[in-house]
Amino acid sequence: MTLYATGITTTTATDTQGRPLRRGDTLYYTGDASTSLYRLESGLLRAIRLTPQGRNLTVRHIVPGDIFGEEALHGIARSHQVVALTEAVIAPIYAQHLSGEDLWTVTRSLSQQLQRVMNDGVHIQDGELRERIARYLLNLSDSSLGGLHTDGRRFVRATHELIAEGTGATRESVSKLIGEMRDDGLLVPAYRCITLQNERELRALAGI
Repeated sequence: MTLYATGITTTTATDTQGRPLRRGDTLYYTGDASTSLYRLESGLLRAIRLTPQGRNLTVRHIVPGDIFGEEALHGIARSHQVVALTEAVIAPIYAQHLSGEDLWTVTRSLSQQLQRVMNDGVHIQDGELRERIARYLLNLSDSSLGGLHTDGRRFVRATHELIAEGTGATRESVSKLIGEMRDDGLLVPAYRCITLQNERELRALAGI
């Protein structure tokens, strides 16, 4: 999750005043009118869709430099909900003012994100849930949700619900397996924080 897009340089295309979001804020909902694209300046966002079973599913993470809200290019309603996972700053981009060079920047950013979504799809589709949890936590540890303890161990600020929505599982299944992974010495779960106790074994489990 370290890809960054080149910035839009056309001053009329981008709102120069970034808009702050607090953790948990929703930028827009499925079905909302799409009035602009956005560029994420800092923080971490996720795009959510509701499954036919009525569960939220994380379909994409949005990292700094990403341009998103591509429905605005087609004049259609928003196809998913976008929520801030951390404090964030976004900048609206107005499609009607984009130059040819700006459109290339948008295209490149969306292409990078498509590749990332295709790669990240493995979190949901490949392997048993235990493997998917390990893979997803390792991925998040490289994002704004990750951090380092003073002893060098990495941690992820994540709830069981977030992990469930990112791995296509139920919260109950995720909680059960995180408990088992704790007992096996792989993780140390705490309130909204999971320490990667044995990162080497987690990577072996995740196949990365």
